[in-house]
Amino acid sequence: MIQQLLATFAPMLLGAQLILTMVLVKGEICPGQRGRVHKMLTPLVVLWLAVASLKIEAFMIAAALGYFYSQVQTGKTREKGPLWLLYLANGLAFAYVGIMVGEQTSIASGANIAIQVLLLGGCFAQLLLVVARSRLQAFQRILPVIGVLAAMLTAITLVVQAYSLSEEALLAISVPTILGMILLISAVVVWCFHLFTTKAVNKGQLGFALVILLIVTVVNQPMFHQVFSLAAF
Repeated sequence: MIQQLLATFAPMLLGAQLILTMVLVKGEICPGQRGRVHKMLTPLVVLWLAVASLKIEAFMIAAALGYFYSQVQTGKTREKGPLWLLYLANGLAFAYVGIMVGEQTSIASGANIAIQVLLLGGCFAQLLLVVARSRLQAFQRILPVIGVLAAMLTAITLVVQAYSLSEEALLAISVPTILGMILLISAVVVWCFHLFTTKAVNKGQLGFALVILLIVTVVNQPMFHQVFSLAAF
């Protein structure tokens, strides 16, 4: 179970890194916000180190991010730091996830991992921005919408993958798959809830949605790891 959970971290971390990079490079943020966003690199480093327990290659990503973090200030600062290190970490993370996609046994399975970059990465990035007290309100509206689209694409990959399975294999995973779809819808509703109310998004809301999304991803893994047995019967 732990290995299955860790396997979902890489796409999530890649998505979060890319969004935080966009905020740091292109975002019009004050020195205080920049320092707080820099602090949010710490959980990324820790989680990449956890992923390295599965594949040691992830350690290079953690090292690049960690070195960038050591070169920037976490207080009020206008300095962007050595961005080439951040770009290097992003490139390594992109290559890592790209290899994951290439290792999959079907197009639907590979597409599902790519979609996790948007789904899990978007939710995690928004959580980090809220913790950092970012005032970039556009992200608070755009990221949930991206999450809805990513959830729809996830459902499509599940349907496509289902057509590739034998009837016996499909019956064996029907219950967890249905449960996963219910949880996916619930997570997206929680994630987008602030868009339908006057309340601001909060850490508890996003943290709860992210946990559900991670559970959904783990629950759906048997669907994509089934051996194609149509030809065998």
